[in-house]
Amino acid sequence: GAVPTPDWSLYMQDPAAIPTQCTDSASAVTITPQPNVTVFDPAFTAPRAWRGSLGVQRRIHGTYTVSLDASYARGMSQYGFRDVNLVSTPAFTLADERNRPVYVPADSIVATTGALSSVDSRLHPAFGQVLVIGSDLQSDTKQLTLGFGGLTARGMTFQLSYKGFAAASTAGDPNVREWATSSFERRHSLLGTVTYPITGAIEITAIGRLTSGAPYTPMVGSDINGDGSRNDRAFVFNPAVTADTAVARAMRALLAGAPSAVQSCLTGQLGQIAARNSCTGPWQPSLDLQLNWRPDWFGLDRRLTLSLVTVNLLGGLDEWLHGAANLHGWGFSAAPDPVLLYVRGFDPATQTFRYAVNDRFGAIAGANGGITVPFQLGIEAHLTMGPDRTRDRLRSVFGGGRGGQGNADGAGTPDFNARFAQILPNPITVMVGMTDTLKLDSAQVTALKAIADSLDSQNAVVRDSLQADVQKAGTRPDPGILFARMRPRLQAGRENIRKALERARAVLTPDQWKQLPDALKSPGFGGRTTRRSP
Repeated sequence: GAVPTPDWSLYMQDPAAIPTQCTDSASAVTITPQPNVTVFDPAFTAPRAWRGSLGVQRRIHGTYTVSLDASYARGMSQYGFRDVNLVSTPAFTLADERNRPVYVPADSIVATTGALSSVDSRLHPAFGQVLVIGSDLQSDTKQLTLGFGGLTARGMTFQLSYKGFAAASTAGDPNVREWATSSFERRHSLLGTVTYPITGAIEITAIGRLTSGAPYTPMVGSDINGDGSRNDRAFVFNPAVTADTAVARAMRALLAGAPSAVQSCLTGQLGQIAARNSCTGPWQPSLDLQLNWRPDWFGLDRRLTLSLVTVNLLGGLDEWLHGAANLHGWGFSAAPDPVLLYVRGFDPATQTFRYAVNDRFGAIAGANGGITVPFQLGIEAHLTMGPDRTRDRLRSVFGGGRGGQGNADGAGTPDFNARFAQILPNPITVMVGMTDTLKLDSAQVTALKAIADSLDSQNAVVRDSLQADVQKAGTRPDPGILFARMRPRLQAGRENIRKALERARAVLTPDQWKQLPDALKSPGFGGRTTRRSP
């Protein structure tokens, strides 16, 4: 017997209509096993690509960064397949489908089911498909990324991106190349990341994404051109002119009840064979949530991290709020159902296929064949071994010993002031010390001292804030959280130094400014040795 042609709409209306046995083999296509062959073209070469990118980045308000990046890639020698065992001349064409070529004789197609065998489309019937892997395809990729981010006490980052792709495709003749949108294109993507330290040991991280839908192609549910592959694009029948009243009625119902994106895709291609990846699925949201806890246990110095992680959190909320039978498509979901037409038979007199329209075309629910990404909840443990350079660097700068030894407040006031002077030193004071070298007059010395005193006063506020952060963090701070809190203050101190340098440059002559060491002219010159005049 043969596998019966499915009628999904009928099965949903009447479960008793679901077949329980094979159909009559007398009306089925007899398939004789034939070996398929895959070979490489002698001229095959490895894929290669030309790439170029350009990006700009600017820091604003001290701790935030705005970036714009553009990239372009041209893929060369991309691999593709040709069936060299397919007859070059079609046996006939489908007049009602813009003369789509069919490579098997009309009398070999089963009239009652529309089933066919690719045996009659073979140049050498002893073999099935003989695929030659060549490297004659190309790809074109463009991407524009706009980003905005910053590391604050809450560690929030945000990114926007835009992508556009093009790739090779096949139409009626499977061996003809043409350009089309890539199946991997996600034209728009929004990404947001937020990390919030609840305490010194607990933080919560959320990563949210909103991605434009995946492209897909309206397809026929079976092979209709006889090349042996079920990859034929559907002809989008215009209900106003098609002679098949059942197809016309079903197309009207589909266009009236389908989502706007599906309607737009189909109405723009009425009376044509659908273009590859001409439809786009709905936007896909996703949310990953993670809770991290770094306990101060067993003297591990917060090297142990226990994490509670979620997978497909939005999908879990969707099922919880709406029920498994009424999902709204939140979270990870399947690609839309791409089958527009199912073959129901063939009319040898008019040489046309009879179709049934899939009223669920473009739907997501159920399009994955029962395979979904379930909501998952997991617990992970991570233990850092060996030296923690970030933590050790913090202690070397702000005090405290390994394992929590040292002052309980992080650092004594005199010691902290000395360390702060190493991190954010006052370059104007150094300039005053170079009076003889620079040949400063009394007015310049007075002006520079005033600038130096003003800078000391401004950065004293920064120093006190940093010391308060260190004391609040305790003897075993989490480096990431502490750095997040300190970085805005350090940036504010560097900004104070930069403005002071601008004022000092206005006081000095161009020759005097030129004599200064380059390191002294930078807001971050701390830690470098600068020679002073005696």
